[in-house]
Amino acid sequence: MVRKNRHNLILILIIIASLIVKIVLIVKYKNNLTLSSDDLNYVKSAVVLVKRGIYIFHNLNEPTVFVTPVYPFFLALVFKLFGTGFAGLQAARIIQAVISSVTILLVYLIAGKLFNKNVALLAAFLVAFYVPNIVTVGYMLTETLFTMLLCLLLYFSLLFAKKPKKTGFVFLGVLWAVATLCRPTIALYPIFLFVYLFWSERIKIVEMIKLGTVMFLAFVAVVSPWWIRNYREYGEFIPLAASSGNPLLQGTYVNYEQTPENVVYYKLGKNAFETNKTEVAVVKMRIKEEFKKDFWGYLKWYTIGKTNLFWRTVFYWKGFFNIPHSIVLYIHLFIVYTGFAGIVMLLFKGIGKYSLPVLVMLYFNATHCVYMAFDRYAFPMIPLLSIFSSFLILKVLSLMREKIRF
Repeated sequence: MVRKNRHNLILILIIIASLIVKIVLIVKYKNNLTLSSDDLNYVKSAVVLVKRGIYIFHNLNEPTVFVTPVYPFFLALVFKLFGTGFAGLQAARIIQAVISSVTILLVYLIAGKLFNKNVALLAAFLVAFYVPNIVTVGYMLTETLFTMLLCLLLYFSLLFAKKPKKTGFVFLGVLWAVATLCRPTIALYPIFLFVYLFWSERIKIVEMIKLGTVMFLAFVAVVSPWWIRNYREYGEFIPLAASSGNPLLQGTYVNYEQTPENVVYYKLGKNAFETNKTEVAVVKMRIKEEFKKDFWGYLKWYTIGKTNLFWRTVFYWKGFFNIPHSIVLYIHLFIVYTGFAGIVMLLFKGIGKYSLPVLVMLYFNATHCVYMAFDRYAFPMIPLLSIFSSFLILKVLSLMREKIRF
């Protein structure tokens, strides 16, 4: 009991300390917390939603299907309560700092289910003071909210897997839908959940079909208003977002280097939806041509090359608190290398119990090898990798202690 209370106290102190650092960052840097990129479009989208009731992204007078609605609607709700000016932006940042604190707690709970309280506590510490996790709460981007939703989905999946009931999987369906409408990459999550249920929990196929059905129906109930809205705007069934063309196209350029010799110029459509279709067609053409030119070299880019960019760079594009990029990169790589080393070690122990987060990480890696792969997209994976990093660190320390005693 005393040990449990001590663990809880340390966890609370870790979360509070991390939250204080984030709030100091928000107060100190204010609107310097921007990448002047997608974040500005999210803010614009939320402001227009509040003021005019129209859901846009790039163009002020064009209803969008370019991004799914959860994050812009989250921002719009904050702006509705606190205004669309400086106060609203700061409020959104502070709320994101709180959301990030929830993620720390969820990482602790997930790690506790997979391993033990010591691993859980160290994983929470790594996530709490991972510098990009502190900085990103200040950006108006999907990363903070989506990471929390992903961890929430994983935690309740592990919880309900032990005693699977239809009511629990209805809840998972709702979580899956909300997470997908925040970032569509997670759309295929049930595949990995049911592989885990079969592999680790030995759930019967018939039972999984029943559970999958209620989970899917809950998903449809949440997402169907988005489908109806998209059909009304564009006269087509658009399940999630029509924005795959540009990241697919950018991903066809090796190392994302475009030169006058290899750039493809194409006619823009009358709206972003039509342009997206054109870009997808250009992607197909470029992939065929590039594989004909250098099959093995291009295959290397679509596998090893993009995987390296996904994991071995860090989402710390602007410096804060005078913390140099090199230090943040070293810490990031330490978590990445030790995390994957921990997974490799578990392969010899039996990976089934730990397979769900591992499958999700491999899936995200593979998906972004098809599209664009870079550190921002890998950001939600770092809390999961931190769990396996913590396992390895404590395992090595335990072996070292045993050796010293011997």
